[in-house]
Amino acid sequence: MHRIETLHIGLIIFGIITSGIAFDENDSCLDPSGLPGRCINVRDCEPLMKIYEKAIVTHDESQFIEQSRCGVSAEKKALVCCASTVPKYTLPKPPNCGADMSNRIFGEQKTALDEFPWIALINYRHPNGSTSFHCGASLINSRYLVTAAHCVEDRRNSSKPFSVRLGEWDIDQEIDCDEDEEDVCADAPLDVDIEKIIMHEDYDPEDTSSHNDIALIRLTRDVHMSAFVSPICLPIDEIPRSRNVVGSKAYAAGWGRTESGRSSNVKLKVQLEVRDRKSCANVYRSAGIVLRDTQLCAGGTRGQDTCSGDSGGPLTKLEQTANFLYGIVSFGSNQCGIKGVPGIYTAVAKYVDWIERNLE
Repeated sequence: MHRIETLHIGLIIFGIITSGIAFDENDSCLDPSGLPGRCINVRDCEPLMKIYEKAIVTHDESQFIEQSRCGVSAEKKALVCCASTVPKYTLPKPPNCGADMSNRIFGEQKTALDEFPWIALINYRHPNGSTSFHCGASLINSRYLVTAAHCVEDRRNSSKPFSVRLGEWDIDQEIDCDEDEEDVCADAPLDVDIEKIIMHEDYDPEDTSSHNDIALIRLTRDVHMSAFVSPICLPIDEIPRSRNVVGSKAYAAGWGRTESGRSSNVKLKVQLEVRDRKSCANVYRSAGIVLRDTQLCAGGTRGQDTCSGDSGGPLTKLEQTANFLYGIVSFGSNQCGIKGVPGIYTAVAKYVDWIERNLE
């Protein structure tokens, strides 16, 4: 339960712009939920003024208003990013996504509390009524996540995905704190129900090659962004979309099965090299698997791989100051981490248009 607090509009008018990016009046912007809007006078923004005029304002609402600040007008009036009242959800671009982690040291497997803040766990309800986390997903704006289609396909009498968890690090802990600095703790994770699942229309669960293994998850509500919950950038523009990432290093993260054979309770990461698809195809051809240009290969080094519980999770690469989602964990060797057997990922750049068409 969030504490209730009062809010004074002076916090907005005289406060410092915390985003570090100042916009001019009427510039296009994204509000804290990732929705498109205009940078306008706070008093002209009806949605925010409705919050201010309430008798009591929650902590989340207060934070949302503070994080909406986008500049100061020529008349020294506070400007806020005011989203349309009936927006169509769009995909954010840097600096509103892909929080830069270029100063991280990728030596250990465990992630920091705030690393990969776009990763979510999918929660499933089983036929006996119990629930558990399995697949991963990536937050792409305030309302949508992208995952693998095989993680959310509707099979008769099977487990059903019903919610996602964002901002998690250690599944076994209610509040996560830094192992070296115990007074540094993350926000409580967010559990948000699933409203709708949109699977790629050409995905066939009987296809052993797992072509078009991609799906969108629409949540029942918008999520507020923080240091522990924020979206990943997608390769929307032509340069990142057409970039050849073969031979480069990318990073996968999740809670999947480790070399001990059990799922991890904490978020782990692994550095993988993106492999040439043609040579990778030779490895899988004997199993009757035919790879397409809509799929990526990564890994193939002994002991470094994604595994079963990582399905649907992200394969990301840092480009200048932002991380981009280039792959979604699809399938690989049952044993995982086998030398010469890379994992297969859905190539996100090939599906950006499909994603944008299916955002409501």
